[in-house]
Amino acid sequence: MRNLVKKSIAILALLGIFAQVNAQDSFIYQDTILKGEDGKSAKVYVGVPLLIVKDLGKEVKVSIKGYIFGDEVYNTKTKDLLIAKIDNGFKVNKKDEQVELIGTLSKELVSADLGDIWSEHEEFYFEMCTQCHAGPEVNHHTMMEWEAIFGTMKEFAKLDEEEASYLLRYLKSNSSDGLVKTKH
Repeated sequence: MRNLVKKSIAILALLGIFAQVNAQDSFIYQDTILKGEDGKSAKVYVGVPLLIVKDLGKEVKVSIKGYIFGDEVYNTKTKDLLIAKIDNGFKVNKKDEQVELIGTLSKELVSADLGDIWSEHEEFYFEMCTQCHAGPEVNHHTMMEWEAIFGTMKEFAKLDEEEASYLLRYLKSNSSDGLVKTKH
């Protein structure tokens, strides 16, 4: 009986690891380069959701979906949030209006832990946006609303372009219609 329990626990642990590695709710941990099968590459940005297609050891083969405009891939047809910039010639798979980018990247740059991915951004948000007022819950606004709010507030916060881009990416990604899908 004891051996059966041990074997069951071991099997469940392995299934859990397999499910975690192949989870659909995985995200890019930081801006990185996606290497295409054709030798071309794409710059992929922090927080972009992906599907792990295959575990290759230190790397993973992933699939990222979006809408292409020139060399830029966005999360929606209305260009709400840039998710990738592709090299000229990067092979994309087209399905209806969406495109799929398939390539490899370091397994270390993929995480299902949203807290880990966004913790520094969230800290920066509260540091910059609570000096004069309470910072609203990020998921209480849409991407479009955050863009409008941020446009009026970034001058007060005295952010340079890099800081503004960093903070706006966090706000839009975690908005009510952003990349991060949470239950309200």
